[in-house]
Amino acid sequence: MAFSLLWSFGLVISILIFAVAIGFCLGCAGTGGKPLAIVSVGSVICTFILVYGINMFKTQLNSAMGSYNYLLLFLIALVLMFIGFSINKQNEDKGNLMKIISLSYLCFILTVVMCVGSKESLFGLDSLQISILAAVLFGLIMVMAFFASGKLDFINISYGSLGSMYFILGIYCLVVCLFLPNIIGLNMDDMRPINVGSLESIAGTVVLLIVVTALGLVYNKKKTLLK
Repeated sequence: MAFSLLWSFGLVISILIFAVAIGFCLGCAGTGGKPLAIVSVGSVICTFILVYGINMFKTQLNSAMGSYNYLLLFLIALVLMFIGFSINKQNEDKGNLMKIISLSYLCFILTVVMCVGSKESLFGLDSLQISILAAVLFGLIMVMAFFASGKLDFINISYGSLGSMYFILGIYCLVVCLFLPNIIGLNMDDMRPINVGSLESIAGTVVLLIVVTALGLVYNKKKTLLK
């Protein structure tokens, strides 16, 4: 039961993170009401169709996720760090907004594939209920984040801070990649110690994280998410 909740809450957290990120991006770009409505309606429709489609192949995905969750999460980490780099490099170029939103949404869908494909059911809901819930929550949270971006005085909603946020998300996914195969392999009825197969992989990951973090701090030394 506890292991099932891990994937269930993973879906909820991914909806929250990426909906807020896209809402902040739209708010930072000064998007008007009409583009916001188009993106919101489009995200609800696309999310429903894609999540329902993923649910249709849940049985097939369930047998494959144990081997490919690691690769999917590693891909998500790379895409997130690329988005962070792209945001900072463009420096408030609004023409880059749709690429950022598209890549963010791609990361969300890949996360849905992991969470939905790894379990037969989430929160005990059927495919239609999960699809409707995910679509409505994503659109609603995105709109709330859009309007909140101009009201939260203690948060610096700028391209620099958004780029840093994406870097942090990418680094987090990279760290999780190290332990995900062990987490998936755990039998909740017979707990065993988590063993990491290679000390070299740990050392390499730590070095990579230090380098990426140092570069991010140097590049954005005067930019921070909090004012």
